[in-house]
Amino acid sequence: MRKKIKYSTGIMKSKNIEQMSHAINMLRQFIVISSKLLPFLSQLNKNGHPSPIELADKVKIISIYNEYNFDIDTSTLLFDSPILELVHVCFEKLIQKEDATFELELFTKEFNRLQKNWGIIDAN
Repeated sequence: MRKKIKYSTGIMKSKNIEQMSHAINMLRQFIVISSKLLPFLSQLNKNGHPSPIELADKVKIISIYNEYNFDIDTSTLLFDSPILELVHVCFEKLIQKEDATFELELFTKEFNRLQKNWGIIDAN
């Protein structure tokens, strides 16, 4: 007599796996973009006489971050990392035109750690 295999409630359905994979990829892209935009925004803040193009770029960058709903727990859950919190803190300091050098350094350090981990994962 064959016994039926019971599926545990802890097993994720393929649709959920696909959604999780999509969320991870989107978050990775956002973090990679942030690694370029946050230092650029910092440089724009330091520029005493920005050009009209630089000012337009700054407005675009700020709008990107203002449209993003920061849920700092997401990166902790998906990457075991406070990277979204670091992005949020950096952005807030930069739009207040405060010095965010320390926060950018923390962000960069964590970003580099994540990139190393992602490289290992992608190689598998």
